[in-house]
Amino acid sequence: MFKILIKNLNLFGYHGVREEEKRNGQNFRFNVEVSLNKDNLVKNDCMEDTLNYSEMINIIKDINNKNRFNLLETLSKTIAGRIMDMSPMIGKVKVRVEKTAPPIKENLGSVGVEYVLDRKSAEGAEESKPGKSKIDVFMSLGSNMGKREDNLRRAVDLIGKSTDIDILKVSSIYETEPMYVKDQDFFYNIVLLAKVNEEVNPFKILGFLKGIEFSLGGKRDKRYGPRVIDIDLLYYGGVSIESDFLTIPHPKIAERKFVLVPLGEIAPEFKIKGKSIKKVIDEGKLTEKVTLVKDW
Repeated sequence: MFKILIKNLNLFGYHGVREEEKRNGQNFRFNVEVSLNKDNLVKNDCMEDTLNYSEMINIIKDINNKNRFNLLETLSKTIAGRIMDMSPMIGKVKVRVEKTAPPIKENLGSVGVEYVLDRKSAEGAEESKPGKSKIDVFMSLGSNMGKREDNLRRAVDLIGKSTDIDILKVSSIYETEPMYVKDQDFFYNIVLLAKVNEEVNPFKILGFLKGIEFSLGGKRDKRYGPRVIDIDLLYYGGVSIESDFLTIPHPKIAERKFVLVPLGEIAPEFKIKGKSIKKVIDEGKLTEKVTLVKDW
């Protein structure tokens, strides 16, 4: 598989949530990696067998110059989508965008995000609804304060009210031993599978879920501590995101038995880095108690 690389393209732009970023602008560094499908290898030493990186650079410059995004996440996703549309030869696009002189006090080289878009997530669900592609999204929900089951059911009901989300499956309810902070009550946990419109920004869904958390339980006292409801995005189709606000796939899935067990119930063939869920649990020696309570 060939990869086309654009490294350290430095452009001036006006992206950011702060007013001074929109007004004064700042320098951004762009790195792009495009993987070509193995069936489209260069054969004849002709331009038609590959992609023109100058055209990709022009796409990046056009998007950067004509828009003022609040989030680098949206900027990187827009670039990845435009590049993916260039040719069916493209199997995957990885876009990294960094602020090289961010408006914060810490001594660091840069801050930024990385977005990965593969052909399967871009096109795989296109036939499910004419004009709108949908992707599979997995979410984990937990509660250990008040009426735990009621909290879960209220949260699922509210998630289902979103016009962007269609809930397909909900796991059984499991009572689970707390991790990280042990001195608290046991949780009730579930995992659900939903279809989400592909064009919907994952950060929009994240904001919607955090709004549900706040409406049902307010702000938690401490990280990993007791909470009325907690909702995590586990997987968002084939999308990979690393940012200060959101990381997808969720980085702690493989160590959380309270996620793996209900996930394995509704998606028994699901693989985590090529391994079955049972193998992940066994190899990780995950011993936290996870007990089936009842069907959903």
